[in-house]
Amino acid sequence: MTYSLAGRDPETGDIGFAVTTSSVCVGARVGAVTDGCVVFSQARTDPRLHLVGVKKWEETHDAKQTLTAMKDAAVALHWRQLGVLPMTGPARHFTGSSCMESSGGLAGQDCLALGNFLGTDEVLPAMVQGFEGASGHLAVRLMAGMRAGEAAGSERDPLQSATVVVLGADSLKDVDLRIDSSTTPLQDLTELLTAWLPKAPAYRVRAIDPDSAESSSIIEH
Repeated sequence: MTYSLAGRDPETGDIGFAVTTSSVCVGARVGAVTDGCVVFSQARTDPRLHLVGVKKWEETHDAKQTLTAMKDAAVALHWRQLGVLPMTGPARHFTGSSCMESSGGLAGQDCLALGNFLGTDEVLPAMVQGFEGASGHLAVRLMAGMRAGEAAGSERDPLQSATVVVLGADSLKDVDLRIDSSTTPLQDLTELLTAWLPKAPAYRVRAIDPDSAESSSIIEH
């Protein structure tokens, strides 16, 4: 009962994902990103499969082998929905036979939409179109895709939580934001992202070159 969107930016090298669902704290359970790859384990989620996927990706840098490793490690695979988006090359995804309709995956230009228990069959195409039609920071484009999916039918039950994560250069997450419990999680997450993005470069400097960094009081106020 979740829908998610992975995306990549070939120009900046950024890669990341956004997820929303009708239960609380989805950011604690769904999605992982490592250098060059996003992996998803959702539906009846087993977060341990993210670790399997990340390990196989780091060993092989092969999306097909990464998805196969996750499928092989899954208990009751028919309940699982899995996805892999590499920085280059085609996305891979799997939807088990017990995942509730409408469900499936759809790859677009530099993105992968994945969902189950969706309100309409138009949610995944809308997510891809929303991502592809947006501009700006990768996180902004991911949220555009998620909001488009919401407008096209969302999930059958009311949404309660959402997250967006983007891994940038130097293995630093430039965006790692969550709304854990809300009646309007995607709206709240969009507002939080708008507040965060102007500050993100300054916090990157604090990690890479702390001697040159501004104090948090200057950044925040």
